[in-house]
Amino acid sequence: MKIAIVIESFDPHAGGLERSTAQIAQELAGRGHRVTLLTGGCRDCDCLPGVLIHAMTRRKRSSAVRLFLFNRWAQRQLQDGGFDVSLSMTTAVPASVLQPRGGTARETLARNIAMRSTPLARVVKRLGVWLNPKQQLLLRLEKRSFSDDGLVKVAAVSRYVIEQLQRHYDLPPEKVELIPNAAVMPKVDDAQREVWRKRIREGFDIAEGETVFLFAAINPRLKGFEPLMRALALLKERGVPAVVLLAGDFWHRHNRLAGGLGVRDRVRFVRHTKRIEALYAAADVTVHPTFYDPASKVVIESLMMGVPSISTAYNGASDLITPADQPARGRVIPDPADAAALADAMQALTDPDERARCREAADGLDGLLSMRTHVDLLEEMLDRAAVQAASKPSV
Repeated sequence: MKIAIVIESFDPHAGGLERSTAQIAQELAGRGHRVTLLTGGCRDCDCLPGVLIHAMTRRKRSSAVRLFLFNRWAQRQLQDGGFDVSLSMTTAVPASVLQPRGGTARETLARNIAMRSTPLARVVKRLGVWLNPKQQLLLRLEKRSFSDDGLVKVAAVSRYVIEQLQRHYDLPPEKVELIPNAAVMPKVDDAQREVWRKRIREGFDIAEGETVFLFAAINPRLKGFEPLMRALALLKERGVPAVVLLAGDFWHRHNRLAGGLGVRDRVRFVRHTKRIEALYAAADVTVHPTFYDPASKVVIESLMMGVPSISTAYNGASDLITPADQPARGRVIPDPADAAALADAMQALTDPDERARCREAADGLDGLLSMRTHVDLLEEMLDRAAVQAASKPSV
């Protein structure tokens, strides 16, 4: 098939959405499909071997005007490109198949408002959304995309995304199909895991008997950094030995918050790393108390590595942590702002026997959550969409 993939901006070394798009595009290209990636901004259009990248510009920018121009440009590319089927990773551009890997814009904005700590702050944020031209345009474009005549299927990466589609846009069930989110993780044997575990713990001066929690985030505020620090302070008050490794975008303000709560000695700032698998191996538990995640790759990668995880009800990947018909692989808390509940969940997983039960429950997930399995399902959906598009009479 000749497949077009649409994404607003693209850097394969960036966060989950762009990295996943790169993995999907290369997997499809490796199966013999002709894949063209259409993006509003990409600095290096030769960064994906086997995938043709067409960029509106070389710069990644964010504005209402830019979004409007990208919407028009991408639709022209789709119309004139002779593609058999199109896959859009952004709800700002309609396609044969939509895969809103970031969830819906409407839910994203709602959760950004909800994470504000006071009623006044929530009112101010809501007013800011209403006055923001780009966000208002995105909401209008999203509504059009979900009602577009050419839409065949929406590939939802979690049940949480399905719930968003039904609640915000009343999409009929036959339009939506669950294709669980996935990740790419290396095969790591026990000997290598032990080497990484020992090296990292010794390097960060972590004593024997301390439970190590990993918190990885590009946007620490959205992913629950403040409640995590408050939960860590509660654990310290209870005399529970615990250390948190912080990987991602962390700056002086995060250091200051940890110091103000009296837990600076309980955190280790890793900052950015290209060896996240080594951090999973060093950790006893991954903690991800996010205010919003359609289906967190951090949780998925952690479980694929056999590391128990703690997250929230606002993370689509939490279905994997506490599946309805299987033993728990960690803990899920209802409210991301509830530091006491988070502390209780963390304390429960300081028990080695409980962690062992969670690890046993995660056995075999690495195959089920692989990108190859994900693309198997997505490829089948794209094939069906291509057949349906070809059967429509031309206007």
